[in-house]
Amino acid sequence: MMFSKQSLALATAILSASPLPSHSQSCESPTEILCQRTSTPPTVDGSFSEWTTSQAIATPLVSLAGPYPYHALMFCSYDDSKLYLGLEYPASEFSFNTTDKHFNAATATMFQVGKDATFYMMGNCPFAATEDQCSAGGAANGTCADYLVDIGAHWELATTEQGVEYGTNGGTGNDEVANKDDEYAYSPFCRFDDDLTDAANEWTGAWTWGETPSSQYAELVADAPAMAGSYKFELTRTLTTASPETDAQLAPGDVVGFGIAYWDPLETETGWMGAGHYVSGCAEDWMDLVLDDDGEMAEGTVQDGDAATEDVTMEDAESTGDGATAENGDVTAENGDGEAASSENGETEEETPGTAEGTTEGSAAAVRRFGMGMAAMVVASVVF
Repeated sequence: MMFSKQSLALATAILSASPLPSHSQSCESPTEILCQRTSTPPTVDGSFSEWTTSQAIATPLVSLAGPYPYHALMFCSYDDSKLYLGLEYPASEFSFNTTDKHFNAATATMFQVGKDATFYMMGNCPFAATEDQCSAGGAANGTCADYLVDIGAHWELATTEQGVEYGTNGGTGNDEVANKDDEYAYSPFCRFDDDLTDAANEWTGAWTWGETPSSQYAELVADAPAMAGSYKFELTRTLTTASPETDAQLAPGDVVGFGIAYWDPLETETGWMGAGHYVSGCAEDWMDLVLDDDGEMAEGTVQDGDAATEDVTMEDAESTGDGATAENGDVTAENGDGEAASSENGETEEETPGTAEGTTEGSAAAVRRFGMGMAAMVVASVVF
């Protein structure tokens, strides 16, 4: 499930020599996303037509190489039994591929469960700071319980279709149908599909691509770069689950640490890289997910969340981050369908990235190259 030991040794050395990433001079992040109670939950079909009465926030997304050109839009609501999320990611071009996941947009959410879990370094348990420590029981013997994070709807789209609702599954967090996995982690070196007591995948989701962004986007993001359209993800999960060891348990009035990640299929000529994905919170800290208990959402409200709309530039991010913010989504395997599938004896089987030739149904010709270098490829996640 991990990199080779040589790669991890290099990653550890790089992380040890690198300060906590700071984009504060060029990045302003919303501090919270407000989830309001609703009596008419959205239909999970990838359409945002039912979110017009919802508050939204726009958040910058940051990776190792710098900011994503567009802000992401986030919606949230809940009812008596479920949490509902809408995540919108504009893009300069549509890309979709049924044989290589790297040419498809991907997303994930992360919730703080352990009281000491940080957004940076995916929980950042000091007893699971290497692969050997993780496998030796730093996580399994309970020493990392206070650093646990819940990674939900980690979704790669190659096996899916637009506008189709993909449901839950029991017994494991691994979604063998839609690859919309429910996971947990203690650190970048310890990430697993839900597999403890009463493990299951409680996430349902649908996605679409549309040439017109949601109506709230123009209200929240001034002078956005030209876009071809946007990916829209609708996700829902039960507020409580049968596996509280690995899942955030939610209730009206709760405030929970939260963040999102996005993988850009146009990142390189071979699609996205696991360590190259973009995250909220300026790649530094949680946002507060607030389950507001004051009443139902008002008609047509918009929440700006203090999100910056013009100040984030590639030059600024490079001058302040300088490669210290390598994050990972697929640096570790997804227990059966990840970047580097781990065999039962612990040896890593490297998956060769696919190529665009003859496989990209939605062209990825307009590629954004960020020159991420060797460090980006070997540094295990500092966030997801």
